[in-house]
Amino acid sequence: MLMRIWITPDTAIIPFRDESLAFLRANPSSAMAVHWCMISAAYPFWFNVAHQTGRLLSLQDQVTQAQIITRLREQYGDRQTVSRYGRYSLRSFVAWGVLCDVANKGCYERTAPLVIADLALAALILESALLAIPTGKGQLALLLNHPAFFPLNLPTMTGDAVSQRSERIDVIRYGPDDEILTLKATHSVMRQK
Repeated sequence: MLMRIWITPDTAIIPFRDESLAFLRANPSSAMAVHWCMISAAYPFWFNVAHQTGRLLSLQDQVTQAQIITRLREQYGDRQTVSRYGRYSLRSFVAWGVLCDVANKGCYERTAPLVIADLALAALILESALLAIPTGKGQLALLLNHPAFFPLNLPTMTGDAVSQRSERIDVIRYGPDDEILTLKATHSVMRQK
C-alpha cells in the first residue's frame, strides 16, 4: 500500500506527489498533514472513511466503529472488504493520533486538530480532496470545512490564494462568496485514464 502512495502512485497524482515531497523536505514538521494528503489522494476509500468519521464527530463527541462501518456499507454495499478496510483505516487513525480509544471498546474520540497556518500546505490539502472526490471539483467553503479533514484546522482562504499556490487547480467564481475549485482539464483527463 505504501508503494502506491509515494513510490508508484497513479500517473494522475505524480505531480501532486512531487510537490508534496518537495514541501515535506522543506517542512518536515508538517509530515502528518502531508501524509494525510497523499493517502487521501491515492486511496479515496481512506478519504471516505475520514469523511464519515468527521461527519459523525461534528454531531457528537464520540463515534463508534459500528456507526462508521454502517455508513460505509450504505455507500459501498454490505461486503466484507468494506468492513475490513474500514476497520483498518480507523485503527490507522488511532495509530496516527487523530482519534483516541475510549473506555468502551470500538468507541473513539477526536484529538486536538493540527492547526494549518501555511497556505501552501492548505492548497495541497485542498488538492488532495479534489483528487479523492470523483468529480474533481468542490465549493471552496465546503472543502475548507470538509469532514475528511477532521484532524486538521485549515485557514480561511480565497480562491485567488489557492490558485496562486497550485498550478493544477482552477477557480470558478459564481459570486463574491461562491468559488468552485476544480482540477485543471489536463490533470482530470489524466486522472480518468
